[in-house]
Amino acid sequence: MPPSAHHRPVIVAVLLVLLAVYFAPACAQSNLIVSPDGPYTTIEAALAAAAVGDTIEVHGGVYPAPLIVDKSVTLLGVDQPVIDGQGAGSLVLIRAPEAVFSGFTVRSSGQSLSHEDTGIVVQGANVVVRDNVLEDVLFGIYFANASGGIAQNNIIRGKALEESVRGDGVRVWYSDNVQLLDNDVMFGRDMLIWYADNITIRGNTIHNNRYGLHFMYNKSAVVEDNIIEDNTVGAYMMYSADLVMARNQFLNNRGVSGYGVALKDMDGAHITENMFVSNVVGVYLDNSPALYDVYNTFSDNFVAYNDIGLMGLPSLRHNIFQDNGFVENLQQIAVQGRGSLLNNQWSADGVGNYWSNYVGYDRDNDGIGDMPFRAEKLFESLTDSSPALRLFLFSPASQAIDFAAAAFPSLRPDPKAIDEAPQMQYAMPAAMTSEHRPVSAPLLAVALLMIGVGALLCVLGLNPSRRARSSPDASKIIHANT
Repeated sequence: MPPSAHHRPVIVAVLLVLLAVYFAPACAQSNLIVSPDGPYTTIEAALAAAAVGDTIEVHGGVYPAPLIVDKSVTLLGVDQPVIDGQGAGSLVLIRAPEAVFSGFTVRSSGQSLSHEDTGIVVQGANVVVRDNVLEDVLFGIYFANASGGIAQNNIIRGKALEESVRGDGVRVWYSDNVQLLDNDVMFGRDMLIWYADNITIRGNTIHNNRYGLHFMYNKSAVVEDNIIEDNTVGAYMMYSADLVMARNQFLNNRGVSGYGVALKDMDGAHITENMFVSNVVGVYLDNSPALYDVYNTFSDNFVAYNDIGLMGLPSLRHNIFQDNGFVENLQQIAVQGRGSLLNNQWSADGVGNYWSNYVGYDRDNDGIGDMPFRAEKLFESLTDSSPALRLFLFSPASQAIDFAAAAFPSLRPDPKAIDEAPQMQYAMPAAMTSEHRPVSAPLLAVALLMIGVGALLCVLGLNPSRRARSSPDASKIIHANT
C-alpha cells in the first residue's frame, strides 16, 4: 500500500538525513594551515586533525623528519618548507593511497644502503609527488609496491659519494603504471625500474649518475623525450619486452663501458628518433631479441660522433635497421668477438641507412646507393678481436693494413654487415634543430676562434715566400754543426 499523506514528510526527512551522511566526507573537505605561528605548528598535528581529502598547507620553515603520511590528503608546501632529516634514516613515508605531496624541500637523509635511506618513500597506490627539491639524499624517490603513482617536476640531488655507494635517484619496484615526468636527477646511482609494467618515463633530464636508466623484468614501458647525458652508461635495458624508446638524447655517456643505450635480452623493442652522440658506444646489443620469433626495430635514429656507432655480439639476430644515420663514428659497426652481424636486417622495403663512410654512387638519383655498403675494414676486424689495437687507430700502420686489404682481396675480411640499400643523405633529428638545447654564445665564440686560428695557420703554412723567409738556411746549419 502507498504511504499515507501524513507519513510522507517523515520519509523525505529520513532520505535527506541518509544523503547528508553519505555525502558528508565530500562536503567536509577543508584546508588546514601549518606554520611556525600556527594554528598548527607541526605537520603531525595537522595530519591527526585532517579528514580524508583535506588539504594541509605547510608554510615556510624547517620541520623534522621522519614525516609519515597515513591519510589520503594533499600536503601542499607554501614558500618551500623544508623536511630535514639531519643525516639520519628516511625522511618522508607516504603510506596512504591517493595522497599528494607537493612543494617541499626534502634534505639530509641517512646514508645506509642496507636500510635504503630515502628522501621520499611511496607505499600507497596512486600517490602524486610533484614540484619538490630533494637534496643530499641517498635514494631519491622510491615507489615500493605502489602502483599508479606520479613523480613529476622534482629536482633530485644525491649525496656526494662514490658511484658504488650511492643510492638510486628514482627506484620503481613492483609498481605498475607509474609515471616519471619532467624530473631532473643527478648524482645518483641509477634510475632503476624493477619488476614493473606500463611505466612512462618522459621529459626527464638524467645526468652525472652511474646508469641513467636501468631496466630489469618490465613490460610495455614508454621512454620518450628524455635527455640522458654525462653518465657512466646512458641506459641499460635488461630482460624486458615491448619497450618503446623515442626522441631521447643520449649524450656523452663515457664511463668504462660508455654505452648510450644497451639492450640485453630485450624482446619487441622499438627504438626510434633518438640521438646517440659522443658516447663510447652509441648502441650495444646483447642477445636482443632473446625470443626466436620476435624482432627489434631501429629507425630514424641519429648515431654520430661516438667511438663506436653500434656494437653487438656475433650471435645477434632479428634486428631491423632502417632510416638511421651513422655519421662520423670512429668505427661505425663493431662485433664483440669473432663473427658478424649478418643475421640482422640492414634495410627494409628497399630503404637502408645512411653511412658517412660510404663511397658508392647514385646514378639514377633515387637517393639510394647503387652499391651495397659493406662493413669490412681489416683493421676494424682486428680491433674487434683485440680492442687494445684501437690505440693505433689513426696511425700509419692502420692505414697500411686497410690499404693492403683493399689491394689484395685475399686479405679482405668477411663483412660484418651489408646494407643493400644505403641512403645518400640523412635527415637531421628534430631534437638537434629545436630550441631546447641551444648552442651557448661563449661556446660558439670559442669554436669560431679555433676555426680562425686554424685557417691562419694553414695560410702561413702554405705561403712559400713566408716559409722561405722564416726558415734558416740548411747549408748554414750543416756547416755550423761541422
